[in-house]
Amino acid sequence: MINKLEDSTIRNIANVGSDVLSHKQLIELLESSGIEVNLQVSSKADRIYHSLKYRQNRDGCGNNVINFVQKVISPRRFDDELEFEKARAKFNEKLLFEGYEINSSGAVSRVTKASTISEAKERSQKIKQKIKGYNTHTEIVRFCEEEWLRENYFHAILEITKCIADKLRNMSGYTSDGSELVDECFGLGKDKKPMLAFNMLLTPSEESEHKGFANFLKGFFSMYRNPKAHNPKIFEDTQIDEMAESLIVASIIYRRLDKTFKTGLK
Repeated sequence: MINKLEDSTIRNIANVGSDVLSHKQLIELLESSGIEVNLQVSSKADRIYHSLKYRQNRDGCGNNVINFVQKVISPRRFDDELEFEKARAKFNEKLLFEGYEINSSGAVSRVTKASTISEAKERSQKIKQKIKGYNTHTEIVRFCEEEWLRENYFHAILEITKCIADKLRNMSGYTSDGSELVDECFGLGKDKKPMLAFNMLLTPSEESEHKGFANFLKGFFSMYRNPKAHNPKIFEDTQIDEMAESLIVASIIYRRLDKTFKTGLK
């Protein structure tokens, strides 16, 4: 059960909702959330506020308020990712004061409460500010987002490396990990017949590119996974910069793996 939200939070939710919903849309979403629409007020913000407040008081909890927010921010409602992210950031700035945050799939999860306006704004945007202009791979984000939203960057980086390893295992059928897995997947051997490749390996340049990517993968696992896996958490100074860096590097790798194919040689 979700505890009752502060009146000020409901008002803020209403204000944000009024910016992204038409009158028709807000009525449809309130009704589909099981919330009686207050028709005695005319402005969109007031209509949302009084409808949500009445339902919360009747329920004695904030479940239906959060349910309404999830319907409003559902990615399916947005044609443009930028508009979705702007709306998500606005809602998150308000929900963080209650200890909730919306992830990239539109689901609401519990996080540490924000205590100041600046903290709420920073937490809703800081990762995106670090990687502004770079399109992170959706599968990478899916793996690490729960830890990311909880600001558990230590485990978020671990999840990012697991995502790459899982991709390799799913593509190859091997069950190993780390450098061993990379060698099994991309090792050329004397006969130059790897399990996986992203080019035809017909020229020295293509072979060099293939070997370089394999070494890049090994370096990724060594740099981002092994120290985090082997060192006690208390001695790790895992910061937001490392999280953003690993997101970008992993996205580069994942996109190359998206273009990789089974050679049929093994």
